[in-house]
Amino acid sequence: HMCQQKGRNSKITSMLPDNFIPSSCDIICGKGKDCYDHIGNKWFRHIVSLYIDEYLAAGENKFKKIKVVSDIFNKVQESENNTGFVSKDRRSGEWRAVSVTRAREKIGHELRIIVSRREKKAEKSKKLYHEAQKFRRLYVIQQAIFVELKAKSDMEIALVQDEEMDEVQCTMMEDNVIKEIDDTDLMYMLGLD
Repeated sequence: HMCQQKGRNSKITSMLPDNFIPSSCDIICGKGKDCYDHIGNKWFRHIVSLYIDEYLAAGENKFKKIKVVSDIFNKVQESENNTGFVSKDRRSGEWRAVSVTRAREKIGHELRIIVSRREKKAEKSKKLYHEAQKFRRLYVIQQAIFVELKAKSDMEIALVQDEEMDEVQCTMMEDNVIKEIDDTDLMYMLGLD
């Protein structure tokens, strides 16, 4: 038999049998890894996530949000072999079924956590998108600079090649001029006449 006791914040809780063990459909209210990792709590978070779009669509309408919380509460309660929302007394180690008010608070809290995570994820995606855009712009600028430098380099290579051609032509012309000079002219140029 379950006896009712006043719990935290004057919310009625029901004592559960001594041999009670939370099932995979029970949601443990409390803090810590054990509560978070309990299979019932994982199932609960999944159920809540199914209602998140409806909760967001409610916007500032408090009555619509209350209806979403009620729908989730009813969904949890209609599961077979479950007590629903339970908590363990830290001092005595006894399990208790928590009040409807506390269960609804847990649902509201989980909805807000999911909304917050979704907003943070959207903000992070937006930031990453802007970073990617910045890198794309830098890449385009870098490519434009590369094309400009390549064009300058190609032009310098062409000028050097032109100068080399001029030198070769000059040398060839000098060779031709030297070939045309006879011995007497050469002796005159060298001052040997």
